[in-house]
Amino acid sequence: MPPVFDIVFLGTGSPIPSPDRCGCGHVVVAGESHVLVDCGYGSARRLMPTGIVPATIGTAVFTHMHTDHITDVPDFLNLRWTSGATKPLQVFGPTGTKKMMDGFLLALEDDIRFRLAHHPGKLHPDGIRVEVTEIPATPDAASFATAASGLSLESFEVDHFPVVPALGYRFRFDGRSAVLSGDTSMCDSLLAAAQGADLLVSDALNPAMFAQFTERVRAIRPLAAALFDDVPSYHIHTPEVARLARDAGVGRLVLSHLLPNLPNDPAMEEQFAAGMSDIFPGPIQIARDTQRISVEKRNQP
Repeated sequence: MPPVFDIVFLGTGSPIPSPDRCGCGHVVVAGESHVLVDCGYGSARRLMPTGIVPATIGTAVFTHMHTDHITDVPDFLNLRWTSGATKPLQVFGPTGTKKMMDGFLLALEDDIRFRLAHHPGKLHPDGIRVEVTEIPATPDAASFATAASGLSLESFEVDHFPVVPALGYRFRFDGRSAVLSGDTSMCDSLLAAAQGADLLVSDALNPAMFAQFTERVRAIRPLAAALFDDVPSYHIHTPEVARLARDAGVGRLVLSHLLPNLPNDPAMEEQFAAGMSDIFPGPIQIARDTQRISVEKRNQP
């Protein structure tokens, strides 16, 4: 049996509230290594149902500083600490990551003091610390860390303008590779990074469904609808995702960060991905929160 190489989906939603989908968050499991990728609203609370003990996560990486990718960080830090972490969390991300982490830890300062006083000698003081490295945004995928298990982490810039910088990530392990797009519009850097990937996890906006959703909202919440009008410009559309997966020759395509947010309803998920299989011949899946998907070696053409 090959070693475990899985993507665990903590949150598959977008900023639009949903009872079924939390904000963006994943855990890459490669052998004994656990890497958190983003930590949006509610995603930290998805860890336990997936069977992942927060203290086993030694590394966290962030794609960008939008709220739906970062607002559960304080909850995650506390869960990691109180589940037994004894070493600082290694944190990587674009410019702005250190400011974000410093701000969250400042907000937690009194809570940390209270817990150390209430549980003397039980919580390791290093378990709540973080060590942050900001990584440059480059169009070509560049390695920035290697885990003890042999997992290689690479980053590349994506186009989420005006959110600059924004990153996607490629993970290599045991001769297999997985690419997580982060939030992005169609861009050459994602196409290049996804070349030959066994698994591509992509941001996805269905234009027709999102337009229908926006018009329904416009009648009752005109400001929200006006904000939604701007959203399609910086997210990749489902036909574009299919073309990118085809042109990159990926083995399997998984859609996440769905726009609009969907309930866990097979019929609506089928509608969301309609027409994509006419473009991309490989397997297409819409991820749900707490789902675990293995990175399997793609079939060679």
